[in-house]
Amino acid sequence: MLASFWGKGGVGKTTLAAAAGLALRDRGLRVALISTDPTPGLSRLLCPGGSAAPGAPVRCAGVDVVEASEEDVKELWKRRFGDEVYLVVSSLLPVGREIIDYVAGAPGIADQFMMYYVYTLAREGGYDVAVWDTPAAGGSLRMLRIEYELYSHMGEAARLYLRVKGALERLQRRDEGKTPLELVEEWRELAKGILDFLASPLHRLHLVATPDQLGVYVTRTLLREFRLHGIEARRLIVNQLLDPGVCPGCQLLESWAQSQREALRVLQELGVRTCTIPLLGEEPRSVEQLARLAELLEEQGCLDAGV
Repeated sequence: MLASFWGKGGVGKTTLAAAAGLALRDRGLRVALISTDPTPGLSRLLCPGGSAAPGAPVRCAGVDVVEASEEDVKELWKRRFGDEVYLVVSSLLPVGREIIDYVAGAPGIADQFMMYYVYTLAREGGYDVAVWDTPAAGGSLRMLRIEYELYSHMGEAARLYLRVKGALERLQRRDEGKTPLELVEEWRELAKGILDFLASPLHRLHLVATPDQLGVYVTRTLLREFRLHGIEARRLIVNQLLDPGVCPGCQLLESWAQSQREALRVLQELGVRTCTIPLLGEEPRSVEQLARLAELLEEQGCLDAGV
């Protein structure tokens, strides 16, 4: 099962994902907390000082924390796909192995691999639940578009491959005995498999928003994009909701709270089961504080991990 947390930057995705991991741990589940944010922050919350090889889990607070920066992801991509990309490209063009580094740094490659990276951990990592702390909304949308366009455009690309199929099939088989054409077909199937997985009941998508106009706009945009790919959100967590009772008679606070209530009403009308988390006195910075937030998530019914 994959439980993912999506939203714009600064809404508390990382904190809520960490708390969700602890809540699921307390259900007796084996949990992986995965961050694909360009500047990962999970380990700083749960295991300050912990370190491991890129993409390798670190055991902290009873969960496995897995992080990879953008540079880490490029290296992981080269290990997994570098040789295959070289085989395909060198079959068509006179290039050396430096093409691997060139492609690894191309726009969108790291984002695309992040999807594969999470998909593999969720499917093959041996966990009951993988909790995914996604990048800010713009990066998340770009990842989905890349996967969708890769799959959608394969029909056109297939025509090109068919034109050179005869030449490709005459090439000496290398690596695992696969021709470049067979590798391209595997990539197509992988892209489809990732999209199918994200649209399946095994994926529980949680949107995180703050109760303001920008939060409403970003949430609407995300919902539209997800539904385009057949992916439905299971929970909408409205974070940092102000309690005007903390300062009765404070006009600025009351005005802010009123504005939040209006935004909350709009968010609740988007057709996703909504829960609210109050604005806390301080940002959780310790495992103990995160554990209290985990209890609040459970009390409010904010988690849909399917278990």
